[in-house]
Amino acid sequence: MSNNLEERSSSNGAKYLAQQKYSEAIAFYKQGIETDPTFMSNYWHLCLALLLQEQESEAMATWLSILEKADIEKVNTWTLDLVKVLIAEAIRCEAVSDFKSARKMYGYAAIARSQAWKKVKGYEFITDWFSQNLPIWEQYLIHLANKPEINILEIGSWEGMSACWLLDNILTHESSRITCIDTFEGSIEHKLEYNDSYIKSVEEKFDFNISQTKVPEKVTKIVGSSQDMMRSLPLTNYDMLYIDGSHLASDALTDAVLGWGLVKVGGLIVFDDYDYTFPDDLEQDTKIGIDAFLQAFCKKVNIIHQGHQVIVEKTSC
Repeated sequence: MSNNLEERSSSNGAKYLAQQKYSEAIAFYKQGIETDPTFMSNYWHLCLALLLQEQESEAMATWLSILEKADIEKVNTWTLDLVKVLIAEAIRCEAVSDFKSARKMYGYAAIARSQAWKKVKGYEFITDWFSQNLPIWEQYLIHLANKPEINILEIGSWEGMSACWLLDNILTHESSRITCIDTFEGSIEHKLEYNDSYIKSVEEKFDFNISQTKVPEKVTKIVGSSQDMMRSLPLTNYDMLYIDGSHLASDALTDAVLGWGLVKVGGLIVFDDYDYTFPDDLEQDTKIGIDAFLQAFCKKVNIIHQGHQVIVEKTSC
C-alpha cells in the first residue's frame, strides 16, 4: 500500500470513528487488513473501534493474535503504536470531559502493555486477574520504584503475576525484596472453579514465573496459611502489604489485622476484590471484612483509592 493510499485509508477510518459509526469503522479496518495485512495501523484502529463498540473480548483477541506472530523487537514497537492510539483517544475523551471513557482507555493501554510484558519475559500465566489493576498500581506505587530496601509482603500469589510485575517494575533496586505467602492449594472460590490437576500445578507455575524474572533471590516464598505464617514475620518491616488471599470476609479481616503491625507507618495496604461476592453466603462477601477493618482503623489510615481494589496508607501505629 502506498503512502498516499495509507493516508487516505487512515483518514476514512478516522471519519467513521469521529462520527461514532463504530460498526462501519470495524468493517472498514477489517477490510483494510484483508487488503494489506502488513499495514499495522489498521490493527490498532480496529482494536480501538472494537473497544468503543464495547467488544472488549474481540479487541483483546485481535491484539493477542498479533502478539503471537511477533518477535520481541516487534512486540515492543507494536505495543507502543497501539498504546499511542489508545492514549490519543483517552486525551480526546478528557477534552470533552468524558472522564469515565478516558479512564477506560488508559486502562486498556495498561492491559496492552501488560500482555506485551508477559510475552517479552516469557511468563506462563493461565489466569489473569491482575492486569485490570495496572492503571491503579502504576499511579499509586510509582513512588516506590527503584528505591533501596523496599520490602513488600504479598498474601496470595497464585501463579505469581503480581509478584513478577512488582519485581520488574517496582522492586528494581538490588536491595528490594518481596515475601510471598500462599498455601498453593487454592481458596474456596478456586476449588469451585478449577479442577484439582490445575490447582496442584499452581506452585510449579509460580516457581517458573519467578525464575523468569532473573532475580529469584529477591523472593522469599512461604508455603502455608497467611494467618499462621504472618505471626512470625518482623514488625514494621514492609512498605506494602498486598492482601489477595482467601476472599471470605473473616479471612480478609484477619489478614489485615495480622498484617497491620508488619507495615511501616507511611506504608500501603492494598486489598484486592473489594467487590467479590459469595452468592450462597452473602455474610462473607469480601467487602464486609474490608469495611470492618476500615471502620476500626479509620483514624490510623488514609484511604487513597476505593474501587475493585482498596488502597490505604498507614498514617499512624
